[in-house]
This record gives sequence, structure tokens and C-alpha cells, in this order.
Amino acid sequence: MRVHCLVTGHVRAKAGARGLRRYLVEEWRDETLPVHAFVVEEEGGALILFDAGQTARAVAPGWFPRWQPFFRLARFELAGADEVAPQLRGRGIDPLRVSRVVLSHLHTDHVGGLDAFTHAEVLVARTEWERATGLGGRVRGYLPQYWPTGLQPTLVDFEGPPVGPFPSSHDLGGDGRLLLVPAPGHTPGHAALLVRDLGRSWLLAGDLAHTAAELEHVAPTIAEWCRKEGFVVLTAHDPAAADLAH
Repeated sequence: MRVHCLVTGHVRAKAGARGLRRYLVEEWRDETLPVHAFVVEEEGGALILFDAGQTARAVAPGWFPRWQPFFRLARFELAGADEVAPQLRGRGIDPLRVSRVVLSHLHTDHVGGLDAFTHAEVLVARTEWERATGLGGRVRGYLPQYWPTGLQPTLVDFEGPPVGPFPSSHDLGGDGRLLLVPAPGHTPGHAALLVRDLGRSWLLAGDLAHTAAELEHVAPTIAEWCRKEGFVVLTAHDPAAADLAH
């Protein structure tokens, strides 16, 4: 198996300490962080997309609800060519080859590219789906109004056995090589994907931590297990992820 890292634009966060002033003052950090999506290429050529990245529509005025304070803390920088589907085409990969889209969670920078994959099965944790839908989801910072019309994902309940520090799992292939595991923290329904190969293994961690180094502080038990078991940690916003994936 191979893992490909796609950079679907960048995100710039507000500067300054946490607090009310941070919401009101337009002071932005100089550095940006990438917004990643990952493609898992199985033997035989089947493709699984882990997270769908951001949409270029997110840079348009009025895209984010003005009443929601969460969206005042970050701004996205990308063009249409940065979305997942154009990037796949640029690599000579037809997006229609993607058979499944596995979502770590349902925040906008992880589902923005879903419109190009309405042909694929979408999987997300049931806890995450229930938290993100309806009026309650909008209050919590989700944007279900922008999801593909009629989206009906496969809801995962994690009824499989524990794996290392993860209390349960969901086997995507039936052979233990692709295991979706609950990884709450960033959101209660957040999930991560364990990709096991004979030569190399990866933890696609979503927003469990911003970087692999940060995982040492956010989830030290998981970080230690990954080191012992030889898993390369790839997060959604780690500038080093593109190099680590290879």
C-alpha cells in the first residue's frame, strides 16, 4: 500500500493569547499551516480518500456564518486547483477511482471536497454524525448546509476489538490492514485510520494533534504506541506530513 499526501490549501490562525480580544482584533500569524487530505492506494489500485480537504468556496465573502465566532479565528487560503479532485487529476488519477471516503470528522476543512465524490461510499463515526447534523451542529461550528445534497454516509459504531491504546475498531477490509479507530478529543466523534503494510505503517490522525510532535503532549500513550509499533503519524496540518508520507 501507498499513502499520498495532498495539500488542499492553507489555514492562517489569529495571533495573540486566547480570550475575547482574539475574536475582535484582526491580527494574524505570519505562518500558515497546510490542510491535508490523504489517499490510500491499495494493492490492485483501489483508492480510499481520508478526509476531503477544503473547498475553494471557503475564501468567498459570506461563506462562513457571521454569527458563529469560531470562524473568526482562522482564514483559509486556496484556489480551485488546490481542491482534492483537481489535484488527483493533476497526478493522472481519475477521482472516480476513489471508492470510499473516510472522514476523521465533519469540520469544513475535512469535508470541503466531498462534492466530487458523490459516487463513493462515505464513512464517518455515528457519534460525529449525530453531533454535526441539524441546528445543534451549526451551533457547534459545523456547516451541514454545504454538504452534498442527500449525503447519507455509512455510520461507524466501532464494534471491533481494541487495538493498542484504542478501545475499539472498525475493519474496513476484513484483513486488519485498514482499521478505523475512535480518537476523540478535537471532537467527541473524531476518528483516525491505521494503515498497516508489510514495509511501512501509518496513523492518519486527522486533527487528533496539529503535528506529529504535538501528539507527544496531546496523546502521549498513542504517540508511544506508534513509535513502538512503527507507525508514521500523519496529521491534517503538519507541514512535515508530505515528506513523512513517502
